[in-house]
Amino acid sequence: MKRLDIVKEARAIHVVSSLLFALAGVFLLVWPEIGTLISRYLIGGCFILFGLARLLGYFSNDLYRLAFQYDLGLGGFCAVFGVLSIISPDNIQMVLPYTIGVYVLIDSLLKLQTAFDAKAFGMKHWYGLLISALLLILSAITLMVMTPKLHVPAFVPVVLILHSAESIWNTLGTVRVRAKKAGRFEELL
Repeated sequence: MKRLDIVKEARAIHVVSSLLFALAGVFLLVWPEIGTLISRYLIGGCFILFGLARLLGYFSNDLYRLAFQYDLGLGGFCAVFGVLSIISPDNIQMVLPYTIGVYVLIDSLLKLQTAFDAKAFGMKHWYGLLISALLLILSAITLMVMTPKLHVPAFVPVVLILHSAESIWNTLGTVRVRAKKAGRFEELL
């Protein structure tokens, strides 16, 4: 498979897995009374899929190496956390809001760095990446602070939706591939 095809597929898979994560967040927001069994499989499955998508992105070798530069570690974490949430639900359910909050916080801080790297590359929309990363940092901190006061992880679906939207924005804004066209190289979106 050509390098161009792998990067395009990694970008598409990353966007689709982010959309599925957002749909899971919407589902949990609309039906918060669903049982822990369904939410466990839903969140666990989304984390596994998202982790595998991030791992694929890391190994895709995109042009600027911005969108997927930290996805080896974060993809591994997502996949392991997804598996653990399915096979050990009682232990995960207690720490779910904090784990998601810490994951989103770390991912957002790394995307903050990606925004500054995008600025160094001369990308036009680096400030949008910066603002979205800052908003997601605030939402992750809010999740970890609000959870003990609410005694219900009500903000978890909101953070999942925001994180998914930011992941899509970041992926579409930073993944670049180069294709050979008419004897010269041209940047493709």
